[in-house]
Amino acid sequence: MSEVEVDAIYVRDLTRYQEEAEAAGVTLRSLDESIGGEVEWVYVATPITTHYDLASRFLRMGKHVICEKPLTENYEKSLKLLEIAETSGRRLFEVCMYQYHKQFEHLRALVESKKGELKTFSTAFAIPHLNTDNIRYNKELGGGALLDVGYYPVSLILSLFGEPKAIQTEKFTDAGYEVDLRGIAIFRYDGFYAIAEWGIGLPYRNEATLTSDTEAYVYERIFSKPPTLETSVKVSSQSGIVATAIGMDDPFVNLFQSCFSALEQNDKAAIRSVNLHTLKALSEIARG
Repeated sequence: MSEVEVDAIYVRDLTRYQEEAEAAGVTLRSLDESIGGEVEWVYVATPITTHYDLASRFLRMGKHVICEKPLTENYEKSLKLLEIAETSGRRLFEVCMYQYHKQFEHLRALVESKKGELKTFSTAFAIPHLNTDNIRYNKELGGGALLDVGYYPVSLILSLFGEPKAIQTEKFTDAGYEVDLRGIAIFRYDGFYAIAEWGIGLPYRNEATLTSDTEAYVYERIFSKPPTLETSVKVSSQSGIVATAIGMDDPFVNLFQSCFSALEQNDKAAIRSVNLHTLKALSEIARG
């Protein structure tokens, strides 16, 4: 992507990241500094509860914004941010990285081909505990398993099947923690159901399984994976288990190319900019 030039990385604490910036040859600037007019895009990769203020600020400055998931910590703020983007005449994209990998496209095509046959869909993303000072354990910064790892299985279900008829959910935590650590949600649709599981402080899981009348399709590493990983789908039936190769892909490159292409072509359908079904479901699960 030689046509993209990184102007700088803007941070609150210049001293904290100076060593890494020098090693990478990247310019550091303070968030208090103004962003130059030659900069067209801003990528917001900060704690969740800062997304709204930062993204709205950059949109009003006339910048297009790519914001890490989830867009904000609640549905109402996300809607307001979309209004600001519309009023400012700028584009706002929410990062849902796994959806820019060919493995996701394979799964989406499979779901489409199995309409009427689908019985269940299940997906999970869980990780072991992190360092105790990690922002994911800080409630004020939007920490908790739901908005972090939970976003992935919830967004996968809502992206594939749309808004459900009903959601049943449970969240759990442990003594000594101020945030949710794990949870489960059941999404009810016509003729089938989907299950999302997530957690922090659990054995690693990263998978999705679609079950039809006669077969089960298992996608491993459906969410997080390096671009060098040879992805596949395992199909289980009465005849046995067969693995079909899908291949390698780089979702980061695909994301940026999709953003830039959508803007150049003024094609709002060219990119999954913000999935409102997902943001609405996350807020409902958080309240539940």
